[in-house]
Amino acid sequence: MAQVNGEVHPSSATLSHIAGYPVISDGIAYFKGNPYGQKSIELSDSAYKTFAKPVIPYFAKPYQYVSPYVKKADLIGDDALTKIDERLPALKKPTDELITDGKNFIFFPVRKGLETKDHVFDVYGSEYKKVGGDGLVTSGKALISTGIVVTSETLTWIGDLLRAGKVQAKEASNNISQQASQQTNNH
Repeated sequence: MAQVNGEVHPSSATLSHIAGYPVISDGIAYFKGNPYGQKSIELSDSAYKTFAKPVIPYFAKPYQYVSPYVKKADLIGDDALTKIDERLPALKKPTDELITDGKNFIFFPVRKGLETKDHVFDVYGSEYKKVGGDGLVTSGKALISTGIVVTSETLTWIGDLLRAGKVQAKEASNNISQQASQQTNNH
């Protein structure tokens, strides 16, 4: 039990664990610093002092009976959060880093689209200079050759991707066949 302002308050490993996440702790700090949050805290504290605090002593005796179960549930919750932390280390990242990662993820298609557009215009400019001249015929030739270059690059990229997938599939197949042969040899 933790003691705050002379009063004994139950402590929770699960709640402490949750409050230890940077996003949660930053959210709590923001809420406490916000005027509406401060007012909400004041109202909650006032309600606690008026309604709950006078009744709490009557629950002390029954709480003794359920206390071991509450502590066990708290430990289970804390252990579950620890396992989640192991599988999702991003939960421990600072809030600013999570926001940056989220923005990068959300705007990835837009960024890639703009990069592709820029690349196509660069290729077109290059092809236009190679064709030489000026006018509609030059623009048409540059446009066709740009289409050929971009298509060639796309097909090369797809081919590389498929080759990498083929290598991974072959490695997985070899691993599975080795495991199967080991199991038959063991039996």
